[in-house]
Amino acid sequence: MLQAVELTKRYGRRTVLDRVSFALPPGECLGLCGPNGSGKSTLLRLLAQTERPDSGRVLWQGRDLRGDRALLRRALGYAPQRDALPADATVDQVLRLWRGLCGLRGPMDEELRRLLALDELRGMRCGALSGGMSRRVSLAMALCARPACLLLDESFAPLDAHTRARLTGWLQAYLAGGGCLVLCSHDEADLAGLCGARLRLEAGRPV
Repeated sequence: MLQAVELTKRYGRRTVLDRVSFALPPGECLGLCGPNGSGKSTLLRLLAQTERPDSGRVLWQGRDLRGDRALLRRALGYAPQRDALPADATVDQVLRLWRGLCGLRGPMDEELRRLLALDELRGMRCGALSGGMSRRVSLAMALCARPACLLLDESFAPLDAHTRARLTGWLQAYLAGGGCLVLCSHDEADLAGLCGARLRLEAGRPV
């Protein structure tokens, strides 16, 4: 189970997330919704521990995730809203490096390669990728360790229709197998097809 406990984040005097709490059991998808600037992406960054909260905790199976990078890579997969890939590295180099950091050896498994059509990207430099291509690589990094929990921030937006459909089907099977998912999307169709619960934020507060 993933738990957020009174998560609060401030930038200077501005509070962008104010005491947000939820509990997400296995097999469930939580949809994050709300207007731009409401704190959705900030919440995902705090859950993924790419930023630290000013107060509050993130728990996985009752264990505080703060500072435990090895556990984070095994338990959580995170695809941010803005892909951050090194422009001069090839897709193959990036995926090999990331898989090594996750403790994985050998090639990417065939199911993920097909799901995200990775073979056609392998030798390309990341700086030459389109938005949809970059997102496929970011998703491969999030999914490759088969984590128990996925955090996806607007991950469907740049994808073509066929890839969106394949990814939706994969995520439905992932949830049926006991995975848990936090999904942020502006598209109600994405949320309706996957999410059993919603958390709406306005000005950093649940409403």
